[in-house]
Amino acid sequence: MAERPAAAGAPGPAAGRPVLAANDLVVEFPLRHGKRLRAVDQVSFRLGAGEVLGVVGESGSGKSTLGKVVAGFLNPTSGQLLLPSGAGPLKPREQRKPRGHRDIQMIFQESALALNPRLPAWRLVGEAVRPNMAAFPAWRRRGIAELRAQAAGYLERAGLPGAAFADKRAAELSGGEKQRVAIARALAAAPAVLVCDESVSALDVSVRAVVLNLLRRLSREAGIALVFITHDISVVAYLADRLAVMYQGRIVEHGETASVIAGPRDSYTRRLIAAVPSLERDGVPAGRGTGPR
Repeated sequence: MAERPAAAGAPGPAAGRPVLAANDLVVEFPLRHGKRLRAVDQVSFRLGAGEVLGVVGESGSGKSTLGKVVAGFLNPTSGQLLLPSGAGPLKPREQRKPRGHRDIQMIFQESALALNPRLPAWRLVGEAVRPNMAAFPAWRRRGIAELRAQAAGYLERAGLPGAAFADKRAAELSGGEKQRVAIARALAAAPAVLVCDESVSALDVSVRAVVLNLLRRLSREAGIALVFITHDISVVAYLADRLAVMYQGRIVEHGETASVIAGPRDSYTRRLIAAVPSLERDGVPAGRGTGPR
């Protein structure tokens, strides 16, 4: 029997210390004849530890571009992103060659594209545990068993039996298993924030429920904040504490998820909600909870 999402009525713990802040982010891309396309337009938000921010909008609304900026794969044209700095206050990210940020990990829609199909699962996860292991052959000889055990532990946290899956190559895994290996690898980097870009849209309904429950448990138990990007309001209705609706690069509505869905103020938000036949569809209950987190 397919696993169904757990009930959404119980509120989680209150959002913890700030782990991410975006101030007036703008992203522009050059076009012909000196014109520019503004994909993200003056976007601001704050995120606390263990909090889930759902970002919804149609294709081309700028939500995936925003996710790449947050994860460090794209520099903003202007604006500022404040990131974790140990136990101290958030600090601005310096403009540099985009290459990601260890404290902020990203889970993509097609996890298979981010996993080397020839490597076993423990190696894929182990690269995040010890990213520079290839540069230390002596350490590799001494620590390979320890690294494999650590990787198996992260696979267990991601809902996979570590001992059974450690030696399976990515090419041998199903779509849901690959997604959980990608989550395990992200966890191994000990992130403060996970950016999930359409990370369940390619999965069937039963596997989607498993992955959503896993992400929700990680946010509650490990205090990992999530930026969950999707076109599907029914998914964020289950998962997210707060909802940001994007249209033409701007956030046109932002608030507690249950409040936005129950009483949308923007006409675009109303159209998105009206396009969903039922927020109870696919076994995803509407609303993560009515209490504060």
